[in-house]
Amino acid sequence: MKKAKRSLSIVLVAASLALGSQASVLWAGGAPQMMGGPMHDPAGSSMRGMMQKMMGGRLPPGINPAFLPEPRSEGARLLQKFCTQCHKLPGPGRHIAAEWPPVVARMNMRMRMMSRMGMTMMGRIAAPTEHEVDVITAYLEKYAQKPINPEKYPGLDSRAGKAFSFTCAQCHALPDPKQHTAREWPSVVERMKGHEAVMGKIIPDNNTTNEIIEFLKRRGRTGK
Repeated sequence: MKKAKRSLSIVLVAASLALGSQASVLWAGGAPQMMGGPMHDPAGSSMRGMMQKMMGGRLPPGINPAFLPEPRSEGARLLQKFCTQCHKLPGPGRHIAAEWPPVVARMNMRMRMMSRMGMTMMGRIAAPTEHEVDVITAYLEKYAQKPINPEKYPGLDSRAGKAFSFTCAQCHALPDPKQHTAREWPSVVERMKGHEAVMGKIIPDNNTTNEIIEFLKRRGRTGK
């Protein structure tokens, strides 16, 4: 019983570290509480599912592994192996290159902390080796979000440019329009709207969405 409580405590610590000020973990009579009520998993799934729900306000839906850049590379394989132990698979475009090293270091610290506990309420958590951390970091940096250079896009001051800036900056750095072709941007924008809905962000209406898409299509990469 003591071991189970200790394991649950580790999960709560990791979750609260991930959520920062968004987490409110209280203890009443030795029972963990979250947001004023007892922690539980309504769907009866694993603690991993519960942790993903707890972090739902911070994390968009996971990416399909097939959509990862170089999905068969060592970096993609290790990203899937370690990141999905606690939450859904993140895409490299979630951060710019400079942001990934501290994010990976923070996640590695949590995995090491939980791996030392052996079997936890989330199952057995494995921590990557130093080499694997380096591979994951290099992979994420290589395919990270490429931020826009405002000097190259004076149209950011237009109505559509401002809509693009406000909408996309809710979740990540403004992407360089040339990351995608004109043909690719509509589906990318629609996918991002789905992420915004899950994360509780402001979703643009259809007219604004079309303005954003046209703004990006006109400035998108030519060719394939």
